[in-house]
Amino acid sequence: MIKVLGVCGSPITKGNTASFLEAVAEAIKEEGVEINLVNVAGLAISDCRHCNFCLTGQTRENICSVQDDMQAVYRQVLEADVLIFASPVYLMRLSGYLAKFMDRLRALLHGKVYRHALKDKIGVALAVSWFRNTGIETTLFSIISGMITLGMIPVGGIGGLGAGAVSSRGGAGTFAPENRLGVLEDEYGLETGRKTVRRAVELAKIIRAGQEALAKR
Repeated sequence: MIKVLGVCGSPITKGNTASFLEAVAEAIKEEGVEINLVNVAGLAISDCRHCNFCLTGQTRENICSVQDDMQAVYRQVLEADVLIFASPVYLMRLSGYLAKFMDRLRALLHGKVYRHALKDKIGVALAVSWFRNTGIETTLFSIISGMITLGMIPVGGIGGLGAGAVSSRGGAGTFAPENRLGVLEDEYGLETGRKTVRRAVELAKIIRAGQEALAKR
């Protein structure tokens, strides 16, 4: 079974970014996959210290010298075939919350035991902004740059870098107090996300089939 892990990089537990991630994940529930969603807002995750413990002292049980909630999430990351990273737009780029999470994945790139552990995993980038032209594409690109560095295979959206959506009505920046989750009104953004994650699952199945075929040679 293909395993999918979605990571929400917003400090708001049930906000627009989390809702976008959840709505997009719904599209692959019929694909026979296992889906787990993690929100960094509910976790204690410290910055990467670049102490290089992972290069020399890492063991199968002790992945990182920093003992926090990331230790349990590492296991989910390692088991996943598809990783979805969702971020609100912060100053034309991914949020510091998601950046901190992705920085800690360095232990799975340069680790003594878990070296290049994310190689060939499929990656999906999601971004939510308040209105148009405020950094969706640059946020997606900042996430994808991290994926490429980690050896992952990013999936494009409908002719784009991933999937983005706006949380104000029509992306106009108009505040509507009666609708706190405006992202759920952005049908184009939602459909872009759905198509992107479906493609990600498709690619994960292709890669698994190829790996199994190569193992039989």
